[in-house]
Amino acid sequence: MATLTERIEADYKIALKAREQRRVDTLRLIKAAIQRVSIEKRKETLDDAEMIQVLSQQVKQRRETLEAAKKGSRQDVMDQATEELAILNAYLPQQLSPEALKQLIDEAVQSAGPNQGQIMKFVMQKAAGAADGKLVSQLVAERLKQGAKA
Repeated sequence: MATLTERIEADYKIALKAREQRRVDTLRLIKAAIQRVSIEKRKETLDDAEMIQVLSQQVKQRRETLEAAKKGSRQDVMDQATEELAILNAYLPQQLSPEALKQLIDEAVQSAGPNQGQIMKFVMQKAAGAADGKLVSQLVAERLKQGAKA
């Protein structure tokens, strides 16, 4: 199976030949982000875990753009961010369901105790790009509130 870097490069070439401008632009931005991170880390290539981190950061940026565009009633920006999100999500692992995340959180609470930072670290490592940090944070906070009441 091809690495994530190889998949992105191959898809970029296909999109270029097919003249899919939005896909080309998005993949170009991904490649630039990957190159920037590899330079920062002084590595020739990034492994898949590091790639997932870069892609997750790109997804986070698009979600923030989408929220800002909604507040500003900018339909054109919302459409662009939505398309870019769909392209980015194709390279990320399948996102965990809230139920699966709650199970991971319960595991973390048992091993780390009621420390939100430790729980977040545990869950995010186990999820490895398959969970949105904002959702995990929200679920951890809810779980800790329930634990305090119990």
